[in-house]
Amino acid sequence: MPIVSVLSLKGGVGKTSVVLGLAGAATVKGLATLVIDLDPQGNATSILAAHRPTATVADVLAHPTLETLHEALTPCAWEVAPGEVDVVPSSPELISYDAFRNDAAFHPRLAKALNKLEGYDLVLIDCPPSLGALTREALAASDLALVVSTPSYFGLQGAERAAKEIEEIRKHHNPKLLLVGVLPNRVRSIADEHDFRIKELSELFGRKVLRPAIPERIALQQAEGYGKPVQTVHTTGAREVSAIFEKHLNHLLRAAR
Repeated sequence: MPIVSVLSLKGGVGKTSVVLGLAGAATVKGLATLVIDLDPQGNATSILAAHRPTATVADVLAHPTLETLHEALTPCAWEVAPGEVDVVPSSPELISYDAFRNDAAFHPRLAKALNKLEGYDLVLIDCPPSLGALTREALAASDLALVVSTPSYFGLQGAERAAKEIEEIRKHHNPKLLLVGVLPNRVRSIADEHDFRIKELSELFGRKVLRPAIPERIALQQAEGYGKPVQTVHTTGAREVSAIFEKHLNHLLRAAR
């Protein structure tokens, strides 16, 4: 059961869209997928339309036991046969757990709760767009880290900071953690600035920059507006990005072996 943190230390890069695109691809593939929404904004929880959650990820952090995690596992309205998606929903209370702590004071709690979880083929953690305790909780619990970046100057900075934090968590808390790649998102094929920034990403991260990039397509916004996977939107743009998400999902699954 690979656990994948999807992160960026800059807001507005489409991180949640990538989580949902991968979850949709996994569902089409027949996988049982769990999305853990660690972002206090709760966008993934909202789009997945969790069914009357009795507990949230804030409860899991407060009481990091398998029992509390099971209480928080919530079915959602987002089902595409033959797979299934559950969610551990977000909560505004999460913000109280995001205070940054130094290594001596940081004791991972989410990893403890996930340690004996069974029944899923894939876990995707939607991290907040900042470097705080919640992002560190996600990385400490994960096998793989996927950094999402827009092809912009600030997106590049965010990706670089994220990679450094991944390495720090790997050294001090989670030796199995692997940076699986940096995924450019919201890319315009006719924008010279985007080409330039992707080239810069490649100079920084080499083969860790994943191809193909996720192009900017209205189908992603349409899917989120409908509250459905992009894989169910029947447009040319939706089919294009669905095929890209399937390719990146397969890469994640291979890297986790």
